Amino acid sequence: MARRVLPLKDTQIKAAKSKEKDYKLFDGGGLYLLVTKGGGKLWYLKYRINGKEKKIALGAYPVISIRDARAKREELKKMIAQGVDPSEERKAKKEQLQKAEVKKENTFYTISQKWWENYRDQVSESYHTRLGRALENYIYPTLKDKPIDEVTRLEVIAILEDLKKRELHETARRTTMLLNKVFKYAVTHEYAPHNIIADIETKDILGKKIKRHYPTLTKEADIKGLLLAIDDYSGDYFTKMALKILPFVFVRSYNIRHMEWAEIDFNAKAWIIPPEKMKTKEEFTLPLPHQVITLLEEIRENSTSTKYVFPSFRSDGKPLSDNTLISALRRMGYSKDEFVPHSFRAMFSTIAYEWANKKGGHGFTGEVIEACLAHKEPNKIKEAYNRSDYKEPMRELMQWYADYLEGVKCGYL
Repeated sequence: MARRVLPLKDTQIKAAKSKEKDYKLFDGGGLYLLVTKGGGKLWYLKYRINGKEKKIALGAYPVISIRDARAKREELKKMIAQGVDPSEERKAKKEQLQKAEVKKENTFYTISQKWWENYRDQVSESYHTRLGRALENYIYPTLKDKPIDEVTRLEVIAILEDLKKRELHETARRTTMLLNKVFKYAVTHEYAPHNIIADIETKDILGKKIKRHYPTLTKEADIKGLLLAIDDYSGDYFTKMALKILPFVFVRSYNIRHMEWAEIDFNAKAWIIPPEKMKTKEEFTLPLPHQVITLLEEIRENSTSTKYVFPSFRSDGKPLSDNTLISALRRMGYSKDEFVPHSFRAMFSTIAYEWANKKGGHGFTGEVIEACLAHKEPNKIKEAYNRSDYKEPMRELMQWYADYLEGVKCGYL
């Protein structure tokens, strides 16, 4: 016959003192109070399910009173009678809560920032900065605080359609590519189960891509007008000098603005641009024609900056700002549809190809032209050849182009 257990009394529990070892006070129905040697009093329910004896903690006395503990015992016994293991149920709820907390932490913002930082070493600094601005301007307003694994295709489509409505078609395409990179990163690191961007047919939303070229000037009269306008520019000295050099070197705006004295080899007449400043992430050596060397020597005599060739007018320790050259061109009367800093690259490319085989032209191949533009050769064998064999042709082409521009400006071409 089973031993009858008398229910506990509150006075009995209060009077229970700690001993050398933990001991139990039973209340019946599997409920007991464990009095620890440290003085703690903890409620437990002992139960049997599927032939296995188990126990579950109910809390500490006096926070959990006798009445609370007994109510909890009856509640759990009903679950057990239905075949539900309260320990496993509690464990499952705890895991759900942990997953919910992880979801709160793994927002689109958090994961996209991890991707963005991880992507820093794969692209130029200026491009990396532009990606950060794109996230802030076009994606975070909608998705920033949402768990990344709960972002839907319809939410992404709404972002793209809004950009399309604002006639920002190219921005919408770049935003799609940006989202694709973020979700690939999320899937790779198991923050999201699937790359939802892969399921979106961009053409159906944005229509057929229309290739747009940078505006530029290719007629000699227009080029002459531009070069003379730069000479007449009355704004900041270093801005003017950057604009005077840019036609001869036709690098990206970021590169000219961030040109450093340490990168200029006056003896070799070359500009050595480090990998982190290049879109290709590879060091690039650009031969400098004598016209550029002359301009750089003038700047060196008039500059107090020990780092940047074209320091900001606000601080010698910073380069020209992102919009400085654009603003200068606007002040000179050129709209964004007529000319932008990047247009100098298109101008060189067009003229160099046109004069490659003309009578009195330079005679260099397309490979040399592309090498001057720092365009990466897709063919690995050709790429190795370009690096080793095109240095002198690049120098000769750069000097030819500088002489061409000087001739156009002075009117003797």
